[in-house]
Amino acid sequence: MTWTEGVITRTPSTIEVKLPESGVFYFARQQVRERGAWAATKLTDDDPLHDQLTREFGQSLQTLLLPHQQEIARHATARYTRLARVTVADHPHRVYFVFPAASGPDVLVLPSQQRTRQLAAILIGALVLLALIARFT
Repeated sequence: MTWTEGVITRTPSTIEVKLPESGVFYFARQQVRERGAWAATKLTDDDPLHDQLTREFGQSLQTLLLPHQQEIARHATARYTRLARVTVADHPHRVYFVFPAASGPDVLVLPSQQRTRQLAAILIGALVLLALIARFT
């Protein structure tokens, strides 16, 4: 009788997946990253959540989870949280982001992109006016 044994070890690697650019402001992502209640899930190549994440985050997850040559399967652990982006007709210049936190749902209120542009234009106009006044006095 011949017994052959082999132990394969592999150090887990961490890959950062880029979030979609549209829809979520940077400040909102930062707040959710710091204050949000995150859950971990294990992903395999046949997980339905994997299909949804691949559609949302592109090919980086697809190549991460597909088994390579001579591998049986792969799995990964992902952290996720839910985030709702809400706009209200009565408040057109505000965007509400709702996400789960340790103490319950948390609401973050940010100005809309249109309001941000308006405020930036006012600030630039005020700076130009001050520069003109300083130049002619």
